[in-house]
Amino acid sequence: MAYALELESEGDDLPSYEIFWRDHYEYLKDRGYTLRRRYEPGWTPSWVYGNKDLVECEDSCVPNHWVVLDATRDDGTYVTLKRVDLIRATQEIEIVKLLSSPEFAEDPKNHCVPILDIIEVDGSNSAFIVMPLLFFTGFAPFETIGEVLEY
Repeated sequence: MAYALELESEGDDLPSYEIFWRDHYEYLKDRGYTLRRRYEPGWTPSWVYGNKDLVECEDSCVPNHWVVLDATRDDGTYVTLKRVDLIRATQEIEIVKLLSSPEFAEDPKNHCVPILDIIEVDGSNSAFIVMPLLFFTGFAPFETIGEVLEY
């Protein structure tokens, strides 16, 4: 995640590439997925009224890629949501369903991230693929070479 350096004063809105997420905050929450507070309708940046620096505020983090965002499932599990344009990526949903099917998921050569859920947006050409939240290997807590090789 990067920091929202362009949002430094009261009244600023989200950058255009984040508005989609804000507009779907309640839709996703109704389906069991809560986005970061930054995307909650009516959000005010915490650094505007607080006495913290921008980089100390969780809600200053912006996504590195506009189609992927982290969220929290109702059971507390951290997940990744991927926005899919059903017009441009006509077969993506079918492909990930196939690769996540029991037959393919058990294949040791299948290294695809498992799909937890697929949410199609009513009256829209968009869907969300829900996957486990993975982390950058640069931050992996490896302590031995053996752990790296197992990874």
